[in-house]
Amino acid sequence: MAHRLDNQRLSCSVCLELYTDPVSTPCGHNFCKLCIERCWNGPGTSVCPVCKEPFHKRPELQVNDSFREFVDHHKNTNAGTVRAGKAREAKAGEVACDVCTGVKVKATKSCLVCMASYCETHLEPHRAAAALSRHKLIQPVRNLEDRICANHEKILELFCKQEDKFICRICAQTDHSGHTIVTAEAASQQKMTQSKRKGREVELMIQDRKKRVEEINCSKKQTELNSKKEMAASVQVFTSVMKSMQDTHTQLIEKMEARNDAEQKRFEELVKELRREIDELEKKDVELQRLPHIEDHITLSMAFKNAYRLPSTKDWTIIPVNEVDFLGYIRTSLTEAREFIDLEIREQSANELKKVQTFAEDVTIDPGTAGPWLAVSEDGKEVRQSAKKQKVPASLARFTENPFAVGTRGLTTGRHYWEVGVKEKSNWVLGVASNALRRSGHITPSPENGLWTVGHRDGRQYFVCGENPLLLMLSSRPQRVGVFVDYEEGRVAFFDAEAKTLIFTFTQCNFKGKVYPMFDPCLAIAKKEAAPLKLMTVYFAR
Repeated sequence: MAHRLDNQRLSCSVCLELYTDPVSTPCGHNFCKLCIERCWNGPGTSVCPVCKEPFHKRPELQVNDSFREFVDHHKNTNAGTVRAGKAREAKAGEVACDVCTGVKVKATKSCLVCMASYCETHLEPHRAAAALSRHKLIQPVRNLEDRICANHEKILELFCKQEDKFICRICAQTDHSGHTIVTAEAASQQKMTQSKRKGREVELMIQDRKKRVEEINCSKKQTELNSKKEMAASVQVFTSVMKSMQDTHTQLIEKMEARNDAEQKRFEELVKELRREIDELEKKDVELQRLPHIEDHITLSMAFKNAYRLPSTKDWTIIPVNEVDFLGYIRTSLTEAREFIDLEIREQSANELKKVQTFAEDVTIDPGTAGPWLAVSEDGKEVRQSAKKQKVPASLARFTENPFAVGTRGLTTGRHYWEVGVKEKSNWVLGVASNALRRSGHITPSPENGLWTVGHRDGRQYFVCGENPLLLMLSSRPQRVGVFVDYEEGRVAFFDAEAKTLIFTFTQCNFKGKVYPMFDPCLAIAKKEAAPLKLMTVYFAR
């Protein structure tokens, strides 16, 4: 009771706390100097907060030193009592005072010299005694022995960058002599900087994956629209044929629906996986954001190692998310009944060509890959048989025996289209070459060797190149050959660009790495065969 009364008499009527720098007003009331000055800093006449007596001239207030010493003495005398009143028992997971007997009070500091943790009451000697006041106090932690060097029993207050560990000053002068040594505080600051940088990296990864989700959803929706559009077209086509084709039509619908269902499921799985990665990255972001609030260097270091290690994620830049446009499904079914629907096949091929021509791009031929019997034009748009074997710089990229040349830019994703003029040629080979294709020695064009090509021989035969060439029956002689590559679908299609008909399609191509446009003007004795293969400008109706 007496303690409570003393506190009331020695408390400021403004802040209700014990006086700090007490001053007296002319009316005899006491206040903290800062409290009364704040009251009087506003506009108007200065008045006493207690009795409301006005002071037309603001009084000059002086701190009462004797009264202040009395109040400070009262504070020190009752500090233990006040702290004990505020102290509480340590909960599970909290550091408890090592001195308390019976009820263990929550510790407020740990001493690295005493190797003990103290509550406010038992910490008082460290505040009052000069010798103890020099001890190193930190936020309460368990396992204080982890903060002491096992070899020298000194505080781990330095950090060795070479060995990525905390050390004491003796370690720095012995085992770690010559190493890059910084203070523990500097090491923590560096880790904090790294954690912030990693946090920004995680944020960018999250943003990238959210953007990828949007792209997938867009492709998913477009695939659905393309699916419906093509299925509607198939209905229109097959209503014009005989009833005997109904079975073929039904199989086509089922195939497209199955593909659409499979793609929808795949897109959903991709989104699900992305959301899982986003959740893990967001959790990692939270861990990284917590690091700046950890004051203890050792705890920070251990937390940093866990937080800095990113969860396992996929490289989404290499995972295809393009919509499926179902090109070729209708055409394939119609081909099975060519005697009934040749006209429809040509119409579908023309529609397909019209679509793939929208992926036309500027292709040039790389002279550094051309065999020594070939000559490439300066603009890279033509390649022809040279009048004689040329002296060319040796290069791992150059074909040594075959009269091959490839484009300057490799394809690793997406859809691409280009056209080659073959009007004056009786022999040629065109298509796509794998980057893994060997360049030295004789090469037989085939998918097994990394070449997906079609060719023309002696002005008569058209064939699919391979170990056992497949003859093609074309109704007309192509003047311009269009080549279409869908990297993700593993598809290479060849078109007669003027007749608007399909020549041949490779499917399920096992592309690995880059693929290049490939050109072979073929070597022949006849002068007319000196005519070049020409890359043409693609014109199409948008």
